[in-house]
Amino acid sequence: MDLDKAVGAHADWKVKLRVAIANHQTIDAEKLSSDCQCELGLWLKGEGRGAHGSSPSFGACVEAHSSFHRAAGAVARAINSGDYAGAERQLDAGSPFAEASSAVAVAVRRLKREALPV
Repeated sequence: MDLDKAVGAHADWKVKLRVAIANHQTIDAEKLSSDCQCELGLWLKGEGRGAHGSSPSFGACVEAHSSFHRAAGAVARAINSGDYAGAERQLDAGSPFAEASSAVAVAVRRLKREALPV
């Protein structure tokens, strides 16, 4: 699992959500809300859990990842309901989405340092 790529893929969601707002596109909110639909989520629930589940940072990573998807799903639901201004606010600094996005990046990097040393 390329954890750096996983962090980037999750960071890319902010851009994807902003594009959806600008273009009034719909997002599959149910899929985005799920923490087991992306490559990182599949790894965390499978191979990663088996290899690193006892690592203290693993549980924090799982929780941060789940929180990220819940927050991203909330933004997608706002977009899908036509609340574009509300969706924009949900992407602002200090929002649950912004906090969860930052937390997942920190947690994945911590897991990488702790469980996958170079």
